[in-house]
Amino acid sequence: MQKLSFALSILVLPFAFHSVWAAQAQAADTKPGTATVSGRVTLKGEPARGVMVVLETQNQPASNAPRARTDENGRFNFTGVPAERYSVYASAPGYVSPEGNNFPGMRGKTLNLADGEKVENFDLDIKRGGVIAGKITDSQGRPVIEERINLIKFDANNQPQPYYFYTANYDLYQTDDRGFYRIYGLPEGRYLLSVGYAASPGSVAITSRREFYPRVIYPDATSESEAKVIKVSEGSEAENIDITVPDPKQTRDVYGRVVDAENGQPIAGVEVVIVGMTSEGRYTGGYAGSGSRSGPNGGFRIFGALPGKYALIVRPEESSGFISDPVIFDISEGDATGLELKVRQGASISGVAVIEGTNDPKILSKLSHVFLYTYIKPTSSNAPPAPMGSRPFKVNADGSFRIEGLQAGKVMIMVTGPLETRGLELGRTEYNGAPAPEGIEVNPGEQVTGVRLVLVYGAITLRGEVQIVGGVFPPGQRLRAIVRRVDQPMRMPLVRDVDARGHFVIENLTPGEYEVTAAPSYYPGSQPLSPEIMRRLSTFKEKVVLSGADQQSITLVIDLSQKERDR
Repeated sequence: MQKLSFALSILVLPFAFHSVWAAQAQAADTKPGTATVSGRVTLKGEPARGVMVVLETQNQPASNAPRARTDENGRFNFTGVPAERYSVYASAPGYVSPEGNNFPGMRGKTLNLADGEKVENFDLDIKRGGVIAGKITDSQGRPVIEERINLIKFDANNQPQPYYFYTANYDLYQTDDRGFYRIYGLPEGRYLLSVGYAASPGSVAITSRREFYPRVIYPDATSESEAKVIKVSEGSEAENIDITVPDPKQTRDVYGRVVDAENGQPIAGVEVVIVGMTSEGRYTGGYAGSGSRSGPNGGFRIFGALPGKYALIVRPEESSGFISDPVIFDISEGDATGLELKVRQGASISGVAVIEGTNDPKILSKLSHVFLYTYIKPTSSNAPPAPMGSRPFKVNADGSFRIEGLQAGKVMIMVTGPLETRGLELGRTEYNGAPAPEGIEVNPGEQVTGVRLVLVYGAITLRGEVQIVGGVFPPGQRLRAIVRRVDQPMRMPLVRDVDARGHFVIENLTPGEYEVTAAPSYYPGSQPLSPEIMRRLSTFKEKVVLSGADQQSITLVIDLSQKERDR
């Protein structure tokens, strides 16, 4: 008897087999790909034809990721694939993949691909997703139109987590002109469904609407403890999940002036934002604004803020370098008017960045693409949160830089940048010729000079394999490889996902001695490891000395049967 082949797309011609690589997504200096990846997609054990398979990386837009459709036998094939870290997943409307989950950066099966590698039987399975559908109406029975639907999914530890969806069809999560919605393609699990904005302490939100609906969780509950769980199974349809929202509330406006703290004169062109605060008066770090800038007389208006208690600060701008002390206000009962935000020039750090250990013009040219950002441990307990100083500053072509708008405190400088800067990392920070591994102390308004950032370029790739013996991990549990520089303990460790085959790859390392360990990758939906396995896991380590070779390898064996006292 011939097996039934599940056809999921009418667009696939009989026996057609497509493999597409978006060459324009590759960086200019990327070598042509030499690897191949093939496998099969199945549905209930049978081949699923016409399914789109995607190889997605963190270094390119998802729209440019290579894609292939499965043939009559459910098979797919990619050729000419560059060495890279990929998430491989099957994409079919209304279907989900058990290998994937719904947390950013963890979609699909991880694949760490090497040059020239031939990966076969990299199989994927799909299931019919579940459906949740219903209608949203107001207190008068009228449909609520274009209202956002929010989902919370319980993880394996029965803890509620925001549900991250991957779909280009955002209309699924919005009511239509009749107030109806229908969300399909949901993985199995337990969900809470809500509409409206949650008035949680410390949150901050700006909306373009003049009205908003307070959060309501199905069925018409105001708290998660009173809500009803919606169970979704393979192919199930939960219908009539209806919610009635209360009367809308008004958003608030915030009015005030920006003035010079020294002379009280108005300051124009400064963007103002509001910062979330807890009921105890602590800053939460989140901030929002409506793009409002102070006018010629210093006046500003932030519109569309949700009621609550906030702090007002100036958002740092590269051209101004202003900072401000926070102004605390409450708009729970009405608009805020007459606020005065006093600003002053913040501290600055200037110096030069250099790339050490190379004269290669191609590598040296990367310097002009580098951006710097800072982490500040404020001197004052009343200092505004992280936004003050967290924006990037560009390094000039000659290596010079200037970081402005800094609050007083201990300043740590870090390096970031686009793909062109891959391989560059901060080796050390020097201040007035001396190493400053713990940061630079900056006083209020101080203009610090004489800072030298020494960057190094790493060209070594470490490929490894994690072998589990003497036991198994819980289903779906993922590992991460952690690599630390032994001779430079102050440097942050590098963390990379271990793929479905147990392989990991860490690129752009510099010569030196490294220690490799493994740890579980925690994400919603994962099953927790027992304390005993966690203790054993932490005892397995391997050291490797990297030299000038282009690529080196290591194997980390984790024996779950071996007691800690036996090692």
